[in-house]
Amino acid sequence: MAQNQLVPHDRIVLYYQGYCRKCQILSKLVVLMSFNFIKRIPLEKDDSIKLFFEDYPKAQGYPILFLGQQPVYNYWVFPAVPGAIVLAWFYALRRLFSPTDQA
Repeated sequence: MAQNQLVPHDRIVLYYQGYCRKCQILSKLVVLMSFNFIKRIPLEKDDSIKLFFEDYPKAQGYPILFLGQQPVYNYWVFPAVPGAIVLAWFYALRRLFSPTDQA
């Protein structure tokens, strides 16, 4: 998923600094723990990283997990993964059983 695309609110994504080796490893662990229900999106351009961390200054140097629009960062990302998996299953079931508006 490209960095400039909007993420649906019912999607669970993990942003991380693409050039940071620690962030790459931690984000891969989170995705593996979630059985690939969580999508990884690297922040690779310096301008986008600066803008992103202006909104979330305490999250700098850590992966940021978005559960809908609610950010989870710092050391709380790993404990939030089981809840994120359940939430991802809920979103998947809701998409499966909700009527689609296709014309």
